[in-house]
Amino acid sequence: MTYARLLVLLMAVAGCAPPGDDPRPGPNDLPPVPDTPPEWTFGAVWYEIDVDRFRDGTPSPAPTPASVARAAGVPASALREAGWRPTPWTADATARAGWERALGTPDGTVPLRRYGGDLQGVLDQLPTLDALGVTALVLRVADPEAPWHVDPWLGPAPARDREMAGLEDPGDPATWGTSRADRLLLDLVEAAHDRGLRVVLDVGWPSSLAATAADADSAAANALAVAVRWLDPDGDGDPSDGVDGFRLDADPAAGPFLRGLRRVVKAIQPEAVLLGRATADGAVAGLGALDALDDPRAFRVLRQLLDPAGPQLSAADAAAELADLYAATPPDHLPAFVSVAGGPEAPRLATALRNANVLDDAEATPRLRPGYSVAPPGPDVLRSVALYRMLQATLPGAPHVLYGDEVGLAGARAPDNRRPMLWDDLDYAVTPDGEAVAPDAALREQTARAFRLRRDHADLFARGTLDWDATGDVLRFARRTAEAEAVVVVNLGETAVRVEAGGPLALAVGGEPAVTDGSAVIAPRSGAVFVASGVALP
Repeated sequence: MTYARLLVLLMAVAGCAPPGDDPRPGPNDLPPVPDTPPEWTFGAVWYEIDVDRFRDGTPSPAPTPASVARAAGVPASALREAGWRPTPWTADATARAGWERALGTPDGTVPLRRYGGDLQGVLDQLPTLDALGVTALVLRVADPEAPWHVDPWLGPAPARDREMAGLEDPGDPATWGTSRADRLLLDLVEAAHDRGLRVVLDVGWPSSLAATAADADSAAANALAVAVRWLDPDGDGDPSDGVDGFRLDADPAAGPFLRGLRRVVKAIQPEAVLLGRATADGAVAGLGALDALDDPRAFRVLRQLLDPAGPQLSAADAAAELADLYAATPPDHLPAFVSVAGGPEAPRLATALRNANVLDDAEATPRLRPGYSVAPPGPDVLRSVALYRMLQATLPGAPHVLYGDEVGLAGARAPDNRRPMLWDDLDYAVTPDGEAVAPDAALREQTARAFRLRRDHADLFARGTLDWDATGDVLRFARRTAEAEAVVVVNLGETAVRVEAGGPLALAVGGEPAVTDGSAVIAPRSGAVFVASGVALP
């Protein structure tokens, strides 16, 4: 279906169908919509990037007070008077600059920070992400002022891009051009596709487009036009040069819009995905017209099991809770559900595990919970993170990484969870307690091993049956298909345990298990995965 024909359909799908016997196409002209997620999402390993805080790839102009004011909805004069300036990448994330102290509380000023990351930085790091074992990227790149464009400050020519957008009619997609930042996003999509990586845009439709239209119907039509724009950028009917889907709020009130969006998206690219973003409190909403949802439920259980200070619940209780939540998820969609470590307000993975006794993310900050630690993680916490990655890679649901968690980035609840990425070639300021801040190479390699295992055995871990065997502090389960079997064991006790292995060692966290005669000895606070494949199993 061509771009021009789809644009004609937008008004009809948005609820503005032509009356009577108008010969123009209507909603029924769209092809049938599949009920299940696209096949590729079942084996996906997701990596989510806050572009401004990921990597500075070019010496492009620094953001200005005016650009920050427009995006944040604060007066530019207030930022200028306070002396606003970009935040140094390697600065102590817990320290407050003078302009921040002049403007208000940390919760109000940390979101006003800008670090200078850009799309070129993401493009440059695609080999690193590929080596990590991820298969799909989630990017939030929309310009807050002109949501049909990429934020100009993520591209090489922000002033030129802003001038171009100012000449366009927000309500008329025919006037929307292609900015330099837009072009860079498309270059990134092409390079990602060359590596077999998918790219999904995190969007705020239809609320982010409300200012571009006189009423809800036209705002929805504009959102659909933006979807068409990014799914088939050159409008030639071949979506291979476009993005692979969208993540947006799982808002039950937006049901009609989401159903219309699904029909348009699938008409252009049947393999595109529609993901539902987790709410601030981590609630898992109804699926509705979406393919899958962000799902923090498994992490809420596993963080108690993997508490570095010792398990807060037994392995059997953890297995029972996990079994219940998987049973409550639509089975045709469960493999595509995105296994996240909390909602958008949640603390960083390492910090959440370090403070595993604080289960309410709203209280996950030293300002509300004295003693809540946001220090760089130590060895015990890093081992818990690695064990979580092993379980995340082998349990149902598609694993998800928030940039930086793979190298031990710390941070309390939002907005402290939006610290800049840690890189090997940068020297970071020490913490107020004198602790060094640096990426943890060993954790990155453990994460990569877990995700490469998931990628190499995608069918087994996405579709295999799940059989639990948990006692005391030992969580053991098996994943099985007709051709392969994986046995996963985590020993959270203080003494070693012997278990049946079932196959060769595929992954170990903590002490290397001693394997003899089909059994293995798992050290305390350690885990292992054994995989037998290539043979017919009962």
